[in-house]
Amino acid sequence: MADREILLRWRVPMRDGAQQRSFLQNVSRTLEAYGTPPAELTTYYGSRHRGEVWFTAVAKESSRVSVLDWIGAHMPVPGEIIETDAILGEDLRWYRVRLQHVCDIALAIEDGPVPTGPRRDLNTALRGLPDPAELSQDTVEPPPYEARLASLLEGLAPSRYRTARDANLTGQTFWRDLVRWPHRDGDKLSPPGHWLWNLLL
Repeated sequence: MADREILLRWRVPMRDGAQQRSFLQNVSRTLEAYGTPPAELTTYYGSRHRGEVWFTAVAKESSRVSVLDWIGAHMPVPGEIIETDAILGEDLRWYRVRLQHVCDIALAIEDGPVPTGPRRDLNTALRGLPDPAELSQDTVEPPPYEARLASLLEGLAPSRYRTARDANLTGQTFWRDLVRWPHRDGDKLSPPGHWLWNLLL
């Protein structure tokens, strides 16, 4: 039997949006500094929700224990195992990788008590553009995300942005994938770019 992929998710009760963002940044940085992840951990990402923050990993089922231990050591709640989810499946591998790219960029951007300079400019640019999750799935000509955001993201998170920009997953550019809806389960999933809005505003 093939070693299928599953989701491992930590749902941490937390109401304040800034605290949620800080928590995800700390987890991301801790894991990066903690050492080599288990080989069968394929992607992970964070997201903010009403009243709680989620940290989600995708891993091979055979490695569930090692991944739960590796990430769970830095979590205040136990992880849950989710065996079926819309995001799983080989056909959406590109989507999961792009989702991590976007989250890596968003969480690498530093915050101050009051946004200033490029960070303030990024907030202004994001508020002046529609969240990609608000775009129709048949949108032919999306708004000018690259023109408005590329230089700001490269300046604020250069390494993470260049990794995402230079990755060729499907023959599409990072900016095309940013607004690209998955070909299925559009009622449950959003374009990867949505997580810039979720994590930064």
